[in-house]
Amino acid sequence: MASRHALLCLPPHFAETAYTLDTRLRRALNKVRGGHFDSYEITSGRYTGHFPLAPGAPADDPRLVRPASGPADACAGGPLSLLDLTALRDRRAAEAADLYDTWVPATDGMPPAQPWATFAERWDGDSFQALLAFREQPQLKVLAGIKSGPGTRQPGEEAALIRLDRSEFINRARRRAVPGNSLRELDGTWTTDPAWLNSDDFSETGSTAYFDHANAYIDALPADYLVVGVDCRR
Repeated sequence: MASRHALLCLPPHFAETAYTLDTRLRRALNKVRGGHFDSYEITSGRYTGHFPLAPGAPADDPRLVRPASGPADACAGGPLSLLDLTALRDRRAAEAADLYDTWVPATDGMPPAQPWATFAERWDGDSFQALLAFREQPQLKVLAGIKSGPGTRQPGEEAALIRLDRSEFINRARRRAVPGNSLRELDGTWTTDPAWLNSDDFSETGSTAYFDHANAYIDALPADYLVVGVDCRR
């Protein structure tokens, strides 16, 4: 079962309660083009701490989507005025900088890694075998030691690390910090990162366009509008 991080944009509701917000979210999710999700988690799941709270934001504000127990300084979403998007972008950019600055000296003198496209074309659609061969390269083996543990390695990030320079790699992380895999706009329009659908090109052209659009859309919303992340499964 695939898990998708969907961001839903909703107009303000000043008398918000957990029940009414939950209802509004589920109604929006049930209108997904192509059928309903099999299940979704709003106050549980993998993304409940996605957004850091803005300085001074009350953690008990009923408009925030937070699990019963969890970090007091993070949430799954709420009014934009209570979310610190800048801090989230800065944190992801700093993580990317640390990764790049650790990996580059650790691989100094090694043969340059071949790009992901080489292996995808060689294995002709067998993405699993292509990924195994891609990760057998010495530079990628070093990366495996730097980013160890379940769920910490992402093929797109690995491919970008050997393709982009430092500035481009950091900007990539900053661009991807806030949006999830899909965005539901106020008018009900859904857009999805084409990489999540396995339909992007090797240069991430479609993903870049998606993240640029999602960031611009969210940043243009009024401060009292809500953005909520949901863990959707199909």
